[in-house]
Amino acid sequence: MYLEIGTMGTDVAQLQKDLNFCAYDAGLADGDFGSQTQEAVLALQTYNGLEPDGIYGDQSDAALMGEIRLIQEALTKNGYHLALDGAVGSETLAAITDFQKRSGLAVDGIVGNETLKALGIEIPPAANQTETVVPSPTVKPLPAGTGNGQLVCINPGHGGSDPGACGNLQEKDMNLVVSLRLGQLLQERGFRVVFTRTDDRWIALSDRPAISNANNADIFVSIHHNGSASPESSGTLVICYPGVTNGLRLAQLVLNGLCNRMGLANRGIIQRDDSDVTYSNMPAIITEGLFATSPSDCHFFSNGGSELEAHGILEGILSYFNA
Repeated sequence: MYLEIGTMGTDVAQLQKDLNFCAYDAGLADGDFGSQTQEAVLALQTYNGLEPDGIYGDQSDAALMGEIRLIQEALTKNGYHLALDGAVGSETLAAITDFQKRSGLAVDGIVGNETLKALGIEIPPAANQTETVVPSPTVKPLPAGTGNGQLVCINPGHGGSDPGACGNLQEKDMNLVVSLRLGQLLQERGFRVVFTRTDDRWIALSDRPAISNANNADIFVSIHHNGSASPESSGTLVICYPGVTNGLRLAQLVLNGLCNRMGLANRGIIQRDDSDVTYSNMPAIITEGLFATSPSDCHFFSNGGSELEAHGILEGILSYFNA
């Protein structure tokens, strides 16, 4: 089994069904392995302690089948007759929707936390999750330096009909809050700033780096927040395009700044092909400051964490241009 972004066919459609069943949001089961399916695979890999490369191989397949089989076993204990095959077919879907109806749950065919609890399945922490102490917001001096007229394009991810990852907060709103504050901080220090959006609207993925390219930006910073099937998943990571020296340097400096400011678990840098970083003509990164699906991360974000996040990205950008 080897599926990756760009792959199409019935195997991808089945993967999307299986991911959606286990509450990894892969979007429509249309057989097209796009960015949303890749994000779902990354969430699966992160949760199971696998290398988060976004490629669905044998290890990811075994992990997903194991989760489905566990659900099937719980359904059989509740009186349903199913094949324990680790795949989501019509019998498994019928059983889970009937169970949800009988249990007074939302009948959506998705085995989220409430359905797992009703089935008697204990939700373990993510395999690579370390205990995270939510920090108190503190003020640290920023590195010296100014923008000297450098142009930064800021992309608040998702928007409009696309909420992104959702928990206590919606990712699209979190992205916009951090982006607008970051833009203000950059302008105060002599940078020029262009946004891909400044309100709650949907913009096609391909149009976002195009805006940066059309404005001849010096760097492109796409602001996102992570999601996971486990509410315990927490931490910070940054994404950049593989093998691009300046992009990797920018990613490392911004990751350092985010971790310095917020103090959450450092999940490292992921180098992967993604629309934002692939189609940008300049060094480009995607930040995943924390998890929109984590109650503790959302509480932190709403109580000073968003300001620390914006300052962390600013710290990395200042270090990049003033090294």
